[in-house]
Amino acid sequence: MSKFVLVLSSFLFIIGCATTKEQEASLDQKIKAEQPANTPEEIALRAAEVFASAPGLTMDQKTKLHALYLKTYADSREIRKEIGQMKSLLFKEAAMKKFNSKDITELTRRIVEADQRRLNVMFSAFQEMQKIVGYGENKKEIYEHLRNYDYPGNASR
Repeated sequence: MSKFVLVLSSFLFIIGCATTKEQEASLDQKIKAEQPANTPEEIALRAAEVFASAPGLTMDQKTKLHALYLKTYADSREIRKEIGQMKSLLFKEAAMKKFNSKDITELTRRIVEADQRRLNVMFSAFQEMQKIVGYGENKKEIYEHLRNYDYPGNASR
């Protein structure tokens, strides 16, 4: 019985993963049609445009969401950069034979603090988004659009 299930599962997996030549060609065309984003700023700008394109928004709301996304992206990117630098130093310090445990403790504290700042930026942006968009059942489609947005290059267009 288990051999049958294994064979059936393998067969279904192979069928599910298979793509046709037409699907591949169509995807290749879509990829080629996309303008390349060469910098994080270009990626953020595109994401902000997608983020502000939720259905049912006024022009003012779109403008505010666009600006909010760009500001949030820039702020959190800077904090992520700081965290990366501190993590790098943390691992360098930890790798030393005679590492200073006070330095390790302080670096760890600063990383946690920076990550909390990053989360605060995100939560603050979420609250600002709610002020811009509003609340209620009639806003469901807008919030659904925003919830389904994952990251630049992976948004529904």
